[in-house]
Amino acid sequence: MTAGAAAVFLNEGAGSARSPRVRRAIDLTRRALDADLHVTATRDAAELAEWLAGLIGDYSTAVIAGGDGSLGVAYNVAAGREGLVLGYVPAGFGNAAAHLLRLPKDPEALAAVLARGEARPVDLIAVDGKLALFAGAGWDALVAGRYADAGARRLRGWAGAVARSVPDLWRRAAVEVRADGWVVHRGPMELLVAGTTPFYGRGLRVNPGARPDAGRMSLRIYRGPAPRLVVEVARWTLRLRPRAERVDATRVEIRSLDGRPIPLQADGDVVGAREDWVLHLRPAVVRLIGRWG
Repeated sequence: MTAGAAAVFLNEGAGSARSPRVRRAIDLTRRALDADLHVTATRDAAELAEWLAGLIGDYSTAVIAGGDGSLGVAYNVAAGREGLVLGYVPAGFGNAAAHLLRLPKDPEALAAVLARGEARPVDLIAVDGKLALFAGAGWDALVAGRYADAGARRLRGWAGAVARSVPDLWRRAAVEVRADGWVVHRGPMELLVAGTTPFYGRGLRVNPGARPDAGRMSLRIYRGPAPRLVVEVARWTLRLRPRAERVDATRVEIRSLDGRPIPLQADGDVVGAREDWVLHLRPAVVRLIGRWG
C-alpha cells in the first residue's frame, strides 16, 4: 500500500451513479485527493468484491461511489487492512450510510468532507460471513428481495415491492430471539432490526440509539400486528422514537418457532431465508470518513 495514495471506485450499477450530481462529486473528489479512478458496472456482490479486492491494496484511501450495497462489499474487502480508510459518494437509492456519516448532498461540500479525511473506526455486524451496518429479518427482507427481483427501479420499484408485500403483514412469523443468551422475545414478529446505525434507507430512524462506536449492536423487535407497524413506520418517518424497546447485545440469535424460513437482509441486500440466524458484533473493523463532530 502506498502511503497517501487514493482512488475512487465507481460502481455504475448503482441507481444514480451516472447522475450529474454524482459525477460532479467524483470529479471534485479526484482533484482534492489527487485520486485514481476505477470503474465497473455490476449488481453482483461477488463480482464487485473480486474487482475491488484486486485493486484496493494499492491505496490508503478508497472512496466508494455506489449504493449501500457497494459500500457493504467494501467493508468486507477492507476489513483487517491496517491503514486503509473508506470514503463514500452515495449513488444508490437508500443511501443509509450517508445519514450515519452526515454526508452533504452538495458535491462541493461532499468533496470537502472526503478531502479532510476525518476517519473513525466503526463497529459492524457479521451475519453469514457478511459485514454490514444493519440487518433486518422478516417483512423488510421480503420487501428488499422483491425490490431487487424487479430490477431495483428506485422509488417506483420500492413502492411496488412494498405494495406486493402488504399481504405478508398479516402472516407474522413466530420466532424466538436471544440477545447474549437471554430470551428477549418469543412469539409473533413482523420484523427485527439490528445494527450499529439508527438509519435505514432514505434516512428512516428505525433503530434510534444505535451507534457505530458503542461496542455493541442495538436490536429492536417490531411485533405487529400490521396496524401497529403502520404507526411505527410513521414514527420512523417523523424521526420520533419507536415504541419498540431497544436491546443492546454483542450476539443475537433468531430461531423460527413455526418451521417457516425467516428472510434476512443486510444493508438492504438479501442474504437468504432459513430457520436460524446468528448475528455477531465486529468492533472497530473498518475506518470510515464522515462528519463526526
